Amino acid sequence: MTTTLRPTGPLQQGADGAKARTYDVCVNSRPVGSIGLATHEVFGPRVCRLHDLRIAEPDRGRGRGTVAALAAEEVAR
Repeated sequence: MTTTLRPTGPLQQGADGAKARTYDVCVNSRPVGSIGLATHEVFGPRVCRLHDLRIAEPDRGRGRGTVAALAAEEVAR
């Protein structure tokens, strides 16, 4: 099984310079959830914050969320 993150829209940028983007979590090209990443409001743009992780009920308990969080770490770099 291949787990990938696909952007759901353009990079959002706030007036204060904060950036955020939401991704679909896909397994073999099938969407199974979503994850949101944003720069940290206290520590600034050098720190990324995972602000939302959702995996569909039938796909839970299979490590999908763990793999999505690891993939998000790579995206944040």
